[in-house]
Amino acid sequence: MKSTSVPTSSAGASESQGLLTGRRRLVVGASVAAGAALAAAALQRKGEAASPAVASDTRATPDQGYRLTDHVRRYYETTRS
Repeated sequence: MKSTSVPTSSAGASESQGLLTGRRRLVVGASVAAGAALAAAALQRKGEAASPAVASDTRATPDQGYRLTDHVRRYYETTRS
């Protein structure tokens, strides 16, 4: 069994509590930074135009709605039990 050290004085307890708070702040800060980086990358991609080769291949217009293509049919076939 792994033994853990238990602080015996109030100074040790406050020090370990401070370490936990510092770690939490580090994790929260890293999460916020990662989210901001992802948002910036998404906004940058949104501004870029699609290449003409990709745009010419897309034949569906937004008003056509859902289309049952071969790819979708194959997916439905694999999900049947």
